[in-house]
Amino acid sequence: MTEPRRENRRKRDRPPDAQREVLAANRAFYAAFRSADYDRMLSLWSDRSAISVLHPGCGEICGREAVMESWFRILASGHAPEIYAEDEIAIVTGGRAVVICVERIGASTIAATNLFVREGLTWRLTHHQATSFPSLH
Repeated sequence: MTEPRRENRRKRDRPPDAQREVLAANRAFYAAFRSADYDRMLSLWSDRSAISVLHPGCGEICGREAVMESWFRILASGHAPEIYAEDEIAIVTGGRAVVICVERIGASTIAATNLFVREGLTWRLTHHQATSFPSLH
């Protein structure tokens, strides 16, 4: 009788499928960023929904052409950062999702928010925003 209870507890401890899928899409985004893979980056962004990005130190960039041009410039520079997402939290509501995370680049950390929309069976980005943590001084 204890085996079924243990299995139920394991199921409760795992995030639901949609959360796992969104977190996998978020990890794919950072992998494309780290490897400066523009084609992969292009495939991760929605081509059906309006998209936008706020890179650190830049104003808002809206529209697929402008957003993808900004990624092209970053990735083509040859200086793709060793960037990793940590402390990821996925919030899924129907066909939309938000991932809040910390971006780690070496010893530096940046707060990030990534918005996703479900297109068919795939989660695609609609917005990325990264900003420095506010100073507590």
